[in-house]
Amino acid sequence: MEKQIEDEINLVLADCHKNGMISINDNTSNIRVKAIQDARTLGLIQPKGKRIYELTNKGLKVLDFDGRVREYLRNIELKEIKDDLIKDLSIKDLKGSIFQFKLVWLFFILNAIVSFITGNFKLISEWFD
Repeated sequence: MEKQIEDEINLVLADCHKNGMISINDNTSNIRVKAIQDARTLGLIQPKGKRIYELTNKGLKVLDFDGRVREYLRNIELKEIKDDLIKDLSIKDLKGSIFQFKLVWLFFILNAIVSFITGNFKLISEWFD
């Protein structure tokens, strides 16, 4: 996104917060119109009427980031990367847990065989005689 458009989006959000809404008229510059369109696409503002827009919850969150769209978008991107990393790590941990669970069953089976042999030693020794 261009720096000029980002700055204009920041101004649009600030004006929208200050006035409760922002409108487009015939005197609105092309950069401002583009910034309003981009802000609407990002979900930062929503239509309130024909050519009138108001802030959304996402727009308020951008204002919490000192009114900087770039920091807000970077924060969202970092959250997505962290979520993907957590999912990948969780899958690896689960696969490890399942593998360990299989080994526990093997231990139980071997334990049952040894217990049967020691509990019925007399019977088994008669089989071999």
